[in-house]
Amino acid sequence: MRIRVLHVLLPAACCALTIFAAAAPVAGALARRPASPARTQDAQATEPPPQAGQAPQAAPPQVEQTPDSQSAQATGLAPAQPPPSQSTSDAPQLKDIQRSQGPFRIGGADYTVVLHDKQLAAAPAKSQGAAPKGTAAKATATLEALEILDAAGNIVYQDSFPYGVTEGQFTQRVMASAQLMAGDGGQAIVIHYTKESPSGRSPESWQVFGLVNGKLASFGAPLPLGQGEGIAAGGVVTGVMVKNGISVVPLASTADKLEFRVWEGHFSIDVVVRVDWVRGQWSQGEECYELGEGDLKPKGCNLRVVATPRARGSDSGYVQLFAATDGDEHNAQQVEVRSDSAVEFVETRAVVNWMADGDRIACSFDDVWLHVRIDGKDGWVHGDADFAALGLPAANAPQ
Repeated sequence: MRIRVLHVLLPAACCALTIFAAAAPVAGALARRPASPARTQDAQATEPPPQAGQAPQAAPPQVEQTPDSQSAQATGLAPAQPPPSQSTSDAPQLKDIQRSQGPFRIGGADYTVVLHDKQLAAAPAKSQGAAPKGTAAKATATLEALEILDAAGNIVYQDSFPYGVTEGQFTQRVMASAQLMAGDGGQAIVIHYTKESPSGRSPESWQVFGLVNGKLASFGAPLPLGQGEGIAAGGVVTGVMVKNGISVVPLASTADKLEFRVWEGHFSIDVVVRVDWVRGQWSQGEECYELGEGDLKPKGCNLRVVATPRARGSDSGYVQLFAATDGDEHNAQQVEVRSDSAVEFVETRAVVNWMADGDRIACSFDDVWLHVRIDGKDGWVHGDADFAALGLPAANAPQ
């Protein structure tokens, strides 16, 4: 077999790309990924633990009401008290709630995440009279403050979250939960946030804390592919020919390769990342490009999908099933989706975008395709309408 060595300058990368192109495409290169032990692990928490393998997507922990005096005793100091949101006599009552998650063991030391919530019990408006007998006032909560404590109860990190109340409701709600992310070389605490606004949107973001030089520190946003000395040695990446494109990965790396779960808007995607535990850095795990008109164009990589479809109605629907992710309608077919259709979600393909969101990080996707099998018919679907027809309507991130 003859090997050709191509030197390609990636349009959006900061580093040189050396592509080793075999005479024949290498099939299945993107599927060579660590097994589940490298994925994020369950947190051992005082509350019911989140679902295994979901670092950023956590099940909502049980909320326990705790008097302020007990909250102060548990953490060594009382939670921060923001200015009152309302000053009228009709202001609803606010209660302090404390939740502890952990301890999480990192580098031989234990850390506990303490979440201070404000719970609002909206009283019925005077014009509406008293609430009907036997009905409870609607209650909701929002995050007011967060602390990370070491084993001795010392605060090693803290943050506060302003809130407001309008017409008996929070103007926006922030919810948070913590989990442990673990790999072969280290561990980190992942704090998952969702922010719910009156518009109904609930974007998610994260903070990742690990040990750097013996101290707990934030990792920040993932670096672009090719950056980070322990992630891509010498800043060199390599490309491997795959079907209809090129997969780009570090040529040499000592970093752990993990999967980080992110909500796409219809389903969850396990995004590949590489973590340098020693330096407290992480980066994109891979990038994919397609060859077209003599140039390389960004193309989504094949990623693991986690989908929980809703029950489909009795009426049949239809999706456009493409043979490839090129959108060629001449190579697509209309496929009926019935309530009893057997639908398998195989994988997804999307361009991944990491970004800083203040002191947190966020992730978004472009050009999302979903590989499915519908009653034995195999292909790719694309867009809100077809996702909804498969029982995956647009929805907010799970909390």
